[in-house]
Amino acid sequence: MPEPVKTDPEKTDKRAATPLGLIVGLGALGLLLVLLFFQSSPSTDLPPDQGPLGIALVDNMMTNGVLVDYECAKTTAWVNRAVWSKYNFEQRRNMLIGLATVCETKHAGYRITVVDYDTKLEIASFDGKSVKME
Repeated sequence: MPEPVKTDPEKTDKRAATPLGLIVGLGALGLLLVLLFFQSSPSTDLPPDQGPLGIALVDNMMTNGVLVDYECAKTTAWVNRAVWSKYNFEQRRNMLIGLATVCETKHAGYRITVVDYDTKLEIASFDGKSVKME
Protein backbone atom coordinates (compact mmCIF):
# COMPACT_ATOMS: atom_id res chain seq x y z
CA MET A 1 0.00 0.00 0.00
CA PRO A 2 1.56 3.34 -0.98
CA GLU A 3 2.27 5.86 1.73
CA PRO A 4 0.28 9.10 1.69
CA VAL A 5 2.18 12.11 0.50
CA LYS A 6 3.14 14.31 3.41
CA THR A 7 3.15 18.05 2.98
CA ASP A 8 5.13 20.55 4.89
CA PRO A 9 2.80 22.94 6.76
CA GLU A 10 5.15 25.82 5.99
CA LYS A 11 4.97 25.18 2.23
CA THR A 12 1.28 25.84 1.72
CA ASP A 13 0.46 27.62 -1.51
CA LYS A 14 -1.67 30.71 -1.11
CA ARG A 15 -4.15 31.61 -3.79
CA ALA A 16 -3.98 35.07 -5.18
CA ALA A 17 -7.30 36.88 -5.49
CA THR A 18 -7.98 37.76 -9.10
CA PRO A 19 -9.77 40.98 -10.00
CA LEU A 20 -12.40 38.98 -11.90
CA GLY A 21 -13.16 36.88 -8.80
CA LEU A 22 -13.56 39.99 -6.66
CA ILE A 23 -15.86 41.61 -9.21
CA VAL A 24 -18.06 38.50 -9.44
CA GLY A 25 -18.20 38.20 -5.64
CA LEU A 26 -19.12 41.86 -5.13
CA GLY A 27 -21.69 41.64 -7.94
CA ALA A 28 -23.35 38.64 -6.29
CA LEU A 29 -23.41 40.44 -2.94
CA GLY A 30 -24.90 43.54 -4.56
CA LEU A 31 -27.60 41.46 -6.27
CA LEU A 32 -28.48 39.82 -2.97
CA LEU A 33 -28.81 43.21 -1.28
CA VAL A 34 -31.02 44.53 -4.10
CA LEU A 35 -33.28 41.48 -3.86
CA LEU A 36 -33.56 41.89 -0.10
CA PHE A 37 -34.30 45.59 -0.50
CA PHE A 38 -37.15 45.00 -2.95
CA GLN A 39 -38.64 42.09 -1.03
CA SER A 40 -42.38 42.56 -0.43
CA SER A 41 -43.26 43.97 2.93
CA PRO A 42 -45.46 42.02 5.38
CA SER A 43 -47.43 45.17 6.08
CA THR A 44 -48.80 45.19 2.50
CA ASP A 45 -48.88 41.50 1.56
CA LEU A 46 -50.30 38.49 3.26
CA PRO A 47 -47.44 36.48 4.76
CA PRO A 48 -47.16 33.02 3.19
CA ASP A 49 -49.02 30.13 4.84
CA GLN A 50 -50.75 32.31 7.43
CA GLY A 51 -54.25 31.10 6.52
CA PRO A 52 -54.40 28.24 9.05
CA LEU A 53 -53.09 30.51 11.80
CA GLY A 54 -55.71 33.15 10.98
CA ILE A 55 -58.49 30.56 10.96
CA ALA A 56 -57.35 29.24 14.35
CA LEU A 57 -57.32 32.78 15.75
CA VAL A 58 -60.83 33.50 14.43
CA ASP A 59 -62.11 30.21 15.86
CA ASN A 60 -60.60 31.18 19.21
CA MET A 61 -62.24 34.61 19.01
CA MET A 62 -65.62 32.95 18.43
CA THR A 63 -65.06 30.62 21.39
CA ASN A 64 -64.00 33.45 23.73
CA GLY A 65 -67.05 35.55 22.88
CA VAL A 66 -65.11 38.36 21.21
CA LEU A 67 -66.36 37.69 17.70
CA VAL A 68 -70.11 37.41 17.17
CA ASP A 69 -70.01 36.86 13.40
CA TYR A 70 -68.10 37.86 10.28
CA GLU A 71 -68.88 38.06 6.60
CA CYS A 72 -65.89 38.28 4.30
CA ALA A 73 -67.98 39.21 1.25
CA LYS A 74 -68.97 42.41 3.09
CA THR A 75 -65.52 42.71 4.73
CA THR A 76 -67.31 43.14 8.05
CA ALA A 77 -66.99 41.47 11.44
CA TRP A 78 -69.29 42.04 14.41
CA VAL A 79 -67.78 41.89 17.88
CA ASN A 80 -68.97 42.02 21.48
CA ARG A 81 -67.55 45.40 22.47
CA ALA A 82 -67.46 44.56 26.20
CA VAL A 83 -65.13 41.63 25.51
CA TRP A 84 -63.22 43.38 22.67
CA SER A 85 -62.29 46.31 24.94
CA LYS A 86 -60.72 43.98 27.54
CA TYR A 87 -57.81 43.34 25.15
CA ASN A 88 -54.92 45.76 24.69
CA PHE A 89 -54.21 47.55 21.42
CA GLU A 90 -51.70 44.98 20.16
CA GLN A 91 -54.06 42.07 20.82
CA ARG A 92 -56.94 43.85 19.06
CA ARG A 93 -54.63 44.66 16.15
CA ASN A 94 -53.64 41.00 15.84
CA MET A 95 -57.30 39.91 15.93
CA LEU A 96 -58.10 42.46 13.22
CA ILE A 97 -55.28 41.23 10.96
CA GLY A 98 -56.25 37.61 11.70
CA LEU A 99 -59.78 38.34 10.45
CA ALA A 100 -58.39 40.00 7.32
CA THR A 101 -56.15 36.97 6.77
CA VAL A 102 -59.13 34.63 6.89
CA CYS A 103 -60.97 36.80 4.36
CA GLU A 104 -57.91 36.80 2.12
CA THR A 105 -57.83 33.00 2.18
CA LYS A 106 -61.47 33.09 1.05
CA HIS A 107 -60.43 35.42 -1.81
CA ALA A 108 -62.55 38.26 -0.46
CA GLY A 109 -59.68 40.73 -0.02
CA TYR A 110 -57.12 41.49 2.67
CA ARG A 111 -59.30 44.00 4.54
CA ILE A 112 -61.87 44.00 7.31
CA THR A 113 -64.05 46.41 9.28
CA VAL A 114 -64.96 45.58 12.87
CA VAL A 115 -68.37 46.78 14.02
CA ASP A 116 -69.87 46.79 17.52
CA TYR A 117 -72.68 44.24 17.41
CA ASP A 118 -75.01 46.26 19.66
CA THR A 119 -74.53 49.83 18.39
CA LYS A 120 -73.58 48.90 14.78
CA LEU A 121 -70.80 51.51 14.93
CA GLU A 122 -67.37 50.89 13.41
CA ILE A 123 -64.71 50.43 16.08
CA ALA A 124 -61.73 49.22 14.00
CA SER A 125 -60.65 48.62 10.42
CA PHE A 126 -57.75 47.26 8.43
CA ASP A 127 -57.37 48.13 4.74
CA GLY A 128 -54.46 45.84 3.98
CA LYS A 129 -51.87 48.45 4.90
CA SER A 130 -52.89 50.34 8.01
CA VAL A 131 -54.86 49.67 11.15
CA LYS A 132 -57.43 52.19 12.36
CA MET A 133 -58.83 51.73 15.83
CA GLU A 134 -60.84 54.01 18.08
